[in-house]
Amino acid sequence: MTGGISLIGLTKAYGDHTVLDDLHLTFESGKIHGLLGANGTGKTTLMSLMSRHTFPTSGRVLLDGRDFGEDPGQAQRLCFIRENQLYNDAFKVRDVLRIAPDFYPDWDAATTARLVDRFRLPPATVVKKLSRGQRSALAIVLALGSRADFTFLDEPYLGLDPGARETFYEELIRSYGAQPRTIIMSTHLVDEAAPLLEEVVVLNQGRVALQAPLEEAEALALTLSGPTTSLDRWLQEHPDHPSLTRRTLGPTATVTTLGPLSDAESASASQAQLRVTSTSLQGLVAALGNSNHEVA
Repeated sequence: MTGGISLIGLTKAYGDHTVLDDLHLTFESGKIHGLLGANGTGKTTLMSLMSRHTFPTSGRVLLDGRDFGEDPGQAQRLCFIRENQLYNDAFKVRDVLRIAPDFYPDWDAATTARLVDRFRLPPATVVKKLSRGQRSALAIVLALGSRADFTFLDEPYLGLDPGARETFYEELIRSYGAQPRTIIMSTHLVDEAAPLLEEVVVLNQGRVALQAPLEEAEALALTLSGPTTSLDRWLQEHPDHPSLTRRTLGPTATVTTLGPLSDAESASASQAQLRVTSTSLQGLVAALGNSNHEVA
């Protein structure tokens, strides 16, 4: 069994609504994973299941090959702090930071102090009076300060200005470099966060649409544009390159498809007067979200 987090037939349903459908997936240990996809695809639910904040309808979650229920002590290896985390109404920032080390045996006090200073968190302020950005910063401080073996970051930048996001990215790499561990981060700022990621998982409608190393994922999507008739003929002749999204303007059409193209395919596209350009990772995620296609 591969080290890390393994999902075996993981399903989560609420009544008749299935949020996650029979996932078979492994997040390898010692990597930063991007968990991507549109709102409502099950990213937060999946993080909640992996961190045992909620329980599956069916299936199993294994940590380093062991079922969570076999060893309750595994909880100390996990950290999932939501941006909307609930705290005692009377707790101030310093109260949260005082109590947190009791839950995480590898707590990094030096990192915590530095982050509080860099994010300008007010220790004497009651948590419920923090701004949205300050609550996100507090969640980041707790997540990175925990030094947990499995750390989950769910849209960690919400409310942060560009400067604060850069601080977060810098501190994430610094913390990971000092202690490599498994970090799973969901984000809609895909291209901005991409340099941090080693592997990406894209969810669509509760299923895995793509899992690949970052370099492969970034090279996967292509945009074809040109005369509509020529484009449609080329797509029909090359069924291995499905149309994920399509835009038409007069006699011209543009589609996002999956690459790469062989030399022969590139030549035939050129002969058909089609323009071939690369598509960003953000564009690939959006395209998969607008289709029912899953990448093997």
